Amino acid sequence: MALLVMAASAACSTESDTPAASSGGGDEIAQDAAKALESEFYGQGSYAEPPAEGPEAQRGARIAVVNSGVQSPTGTKQVEAAREVAELLGWDLTVFDGKYEPAEYQEGIRQAISQNADVIWLYSIDCPLAETALAEAKKAGIPVVSQEAADCIDVDPQAESYFAETLAFSQGTFIDWAKAMGESQATWLLAQLGEDADVIEVSVPELVVTNAIHEGFAAAMKEQCPACKVTEVKAQIADFGPALQEKIETALLRNPNANGMALSYDDLMTTGGSAAVMASGRNDSLAVIAGSGFPANVELIRKGQGQDAGFAYDMGYETWAAADMINRLLAGEQQGQSGVGIAVFDAENGLPADDQAWSVDIDYKPVYKAMWGVS
Repeated sequence: MALLVMAASAACSTESDTPAASSGGGDEIAQDAAKALESEFYGQGSYAEPPAEGPEAQRGARIAVVNSGVQSPTGTKQVEAAREVAELLGWDLTVFDGKYEPAEYQEGIRQAISQNADVIWLYSIDCPLAETALAEAKKAGIPVVSQEAADCIDVDPQAESYFAETLAFSQGTFIDWAKAMGESQATWLLAQLGEDADVIEVSVPELVVTNAIHEGFAAAMKEQCPACKVTEVKAQIADFGPALQEKIETALLRNPNANGMALSYDDLMTTGGSAAVMASGRNDSLAVIAGSGFPANVELIRKGQGQDAGFAYDMGYETWAAADMINRLLAGEQQGQSGVGIAVFDAENGLPADDQAWSVDIDYKPVYKAMWGVS
């Protein structure tokens, strides 16, 4: 999920005493959540092996990547992985940086059209943000595929579809995958806090993916603990930095009994969330989960600086799966099961090494290489 520019967190180092899992004392909510964490989210989570059969490399294809923004860790990693796999597949790859501006997204698509691309590969650009240019690509007969993005018809059932393919996940659609992220956050918090959970949720409703994360979180909290308290704090991309920190600090002041916090993704922690938790003086009494598994956030967890856990996904694996989807499209075949899912990690479960992002323990590259007939 490419999100936004990651800033350094302003927080002093201190060890966090995250509330221990409430698996005893007859708290069935905590017990059930802890079991779900073990069976569904810890370790490799919902990840699976990639498909073993598929078409050989469709060499010589002109592929244009239009990335929402390479300033974020996810955007950078997606481009790096796309270049690596394109070289193996023998593709002529061009990359356009969308700089998180819808006008730039459309410019990138139009450049791809002018260059007679065989396929336009969108990363983290929802259809409604570039609908005019996507209509031009459709008219030109150039298929558009999406990785971590919603088609116009996904947002409005009455709208037109502009994506030839959208990367599928272990959970199903892109929206299903994002909802599962929210569910994973709720499950982790309830395993820590049980029936006493009083949670502040920092959501970003302006993005399709984060709105889906919010929906998944809210639904899971309601289903698993109807009596638990959830206070939603709505943030905007424009808030990143001091304004976001102030919003979260205000929420903590207004909810003095809150013992948990969920933030839609990792950048919310590094652009205000961590600093807000540390400034509140409640780091030791708050169980905090975000998501993506970036190195900076892993370090926050390791040092106890305002974050305790996160959902995570492997951008390398995901991008190789997206390339396989494109290769199948070029060969006239339907995409296979990608095997890409989500997992949850914390200080005691699956914490990556220093300076490392979370990555899946599946050796997917040799499987794809053998399928494509490359080395």
